[in-house]
Amino acid sequence: MKTIIAPTDFSTVSLNAVNYAADMAVALKAELILLHVVPIPVTVAEVPLTEYEYDEMRGEAEQELMVLKNQLFLRTENKINIHLKLSIGSIEHEMEQECGYKKPFAVVMGTKGASVAKRFLVGSNTLFAANKLEYPLLVVPQNAFFKPVKKIALASDLKEITNMNAIKFLKDWLYSFKSKLDIINVTDHTAIKSEAVSESVSLQNLLGDFNPQFYFVEKANVEGGVYQFVEEDHPDLLVVIPRKHGLFESIFHKSESKQFILHPHIPVLAISE
Repeated sequence: MKTIIAPTDFSTVSLNAVNYAADMAVALKAELILLHVVPIPVTVAEVPLTEYEYDEMRGEAEQELMVLKNQLFLRTENKINIHLKLSIGSIEHEMEQECGYKKPFAVVMGTKGASVAKRFLVGSNTLFAANKLEYPLLVVPQNAFFKPVKKIALASDLKEITNMNAIKFLKDWLYSFKSKLDIINVTDHTAIKSEAVSESVSLQNLLGDFNPQFYFVEKANVEGGVYQFVEEDHPDLLVVIPRKHGLFESIFHKSESKQFILHPHIPVLAISE
């Protein structure tokens, strides 16, 4: 059975992502894990949290998780198994630990969490997850709702797409939703270089079962080219494979491009190498 992990801080944005994850779990007949992390007590204005205050925080979180679980049972008409995971520590560490245990089909997160004061699921954690998690991260726009994933667009620089783990995850999504696959390459010149053609053939061989269609978009800015394609082609899901050295490095490491993940127009699936 597939597993979907949905971290939540009970903010509006994260609850929307949880609802999205629950609806997707119904479609896939998957189990859903709700993950909430209580932070390690910190010194506030030089006055540490008392044990009573900390226990109270944990107790409130347990109650909120149970309320959310019951709401999701109503939403899904008891069609899925829902498990609760309450951890202590940092959201980054606990997400990695839970992924290691459960090997999920996806981790589903909103684009932002609550205020910095609430300490969970702010944009930096979403970016961390996009770059570091070993399992697919689905980033859900603030007002998005789940619908069948009929068309998937893969944004690729066509260079060294040889990570079979990433390809395996992509194939799993394509098979699970029986989706059509489009592959986008953004270039800043009109001529298509011979190496791009060669790499597209390699990718065609890897993903040939899905008969992918290749699109070459001329645009100086990668992010702008991808957005242009999304606006014109209307895919249900955009897939990106963050790499340390590659065309999409800037998208995940330059501050001016963070909206690619933090403010997506459609759900974005990040499959990190």
